[in-house]
Amino acid sequence: MKISHTPLALATLAALLAGAQARADEFDPGKHIGGDWGGSRARLADDGIQFKLGHFSQTAHNTSGGQSHETAYADQFFVGGYFDLEKLWGWSGAEFKLEITNRNGELINDKAGIPALLQSQQIYGRGTVTRLTQFSLTQRLFDDRLSIKVGRIYPNADFFGMSCAFQHLTFCSGGSSNYISGRWFGDPLSALGGQLTFSPDQRWFFKVGGYDTNPESLSKDQGLKLGTSGDDSGTLLVAEVEYRPEFGNGLDGDYRVGTTRNSSNLQRVYNQAGFPSGTTADATLFQDTDRAFYFNFEQQVTRNDADGGLRLFASMIRADEDVSTVGEVLAVGGFWTGPFPSRPGDRVGLAFGRNAVSDKLSDAQRRYDRNLPPGAAAVAVQRYEYPIELNYNFAVARGIEIMPSVQYVRHPGGLDIDSATILGLQVSLDF
Repeated sequence: MKISHTPLALATLAALLAGAQARADEFDPGKHIGGDWGGSRARLADDGIQFKLGHFSQTAHNTSGGQSHETAYADQFFVGGYFDLEKLWGWSGAEFKLEITNRNGELINDKAGIPALLQSQQIYGRGTVTRLTQFSLTQRLFDDRLSIKVGRIYPNADFFGMSCAFQHLTFCSGGSSNYISGRWFGDPLSALGGQLTFSPDQRWFFKVGGYDTNPESLSKDQGLKLGTSGDDSGTLLVAEVEYRPEFGNGLDGDYRVGTTRNSSNLQRVYNQAGFPSGTTADATLFQDTDRAFYFNFEQQVTRNDADGGLRLFASMIRADEDVSTVGEVLAVGGFWTGPFPSRPGDRVGLAFGRNAVSDKLSDAQRRYDRNLPPGAAAVAVQRYEYPIELNYNFAVARGIEIMPSVQYVRHPGGLDIDSATILGLQVSLDF
């Protein structure tokens, strides 16, 4: 059964609830432009209500590569409310989360004609529309050893999580996780689903989740609706083991391994003749199941007086190469917070990636070129794309951060074409 609520009803509820940090910790006015609003936000936090108002933008300009030199701007507005129902109503171990996202702008890869596999502005995507990103209820049981979340949720809130200290999509789990499966609806999208976490102690977390894979979630018409329409059905199942070691002196880590299974139909990247889908009149089949595997880790290597230091990370996604154009996403890198004693809130980052086209698609492209029909043009054989990003994030004032960056993308789209150099500027405002 499909559930549907009007945007007006949701907007009314949002106004009533008025309220982004999941399971909010003690409110820190030093992280918000508006501070404590005369003490009112701290009092609300003590009562179990925290909220977040944010604006996040990314500008990109390509100085080389592509068909022309262009500048593109994309941004996101975010409103979120997090409510401790135990403090509010005496409902032990319960919390409610509401998140609404609005995205706008252009993508440099499209505007400049850079055929990249993963985009250079991770904030772009999923349409210029306001969306209900989360509407969920979480219940913690057995001294917080068991957590159950249900509602309209997105999988990367609980799975494949890592820090996002970069502008390129390869190095941000919120975006790169969408390449785990074509039916992984990461934020700002969401889907009806449920997620369960069992944690026997403070270090180990065993998680499973199930999400509706109705493609209507991708539609701009979805907007602020709680349910989705249409007859397409299927389920994305996710399982993950997470380990959070603590080696003393603040040298914490986060290690995750996960697997997924999608039960909805997806079209293969090659047709019945073994050629790339769409290159000949041969039919392209659908398959009713695709599976993927991933891992990622973060490890604090040093800790300085500003509670920063060097943090390293690595991640890998292995998608189902029969249905996914991008078969593998690899990323390694690190970022140093507080690089100078005089700039404790600043951060410098460097990351390297390798994005691989599906072997099944590359093989189909070679097969097509070897058996080229009369009068037909050969297709380019795609293989690997190599993005690199160096950035420096300035903590300008409370709640305001500005991050210039430079990206170098070798073999965009996995093609033997000119590399692209892209200058970026990211601005984060936390009200």
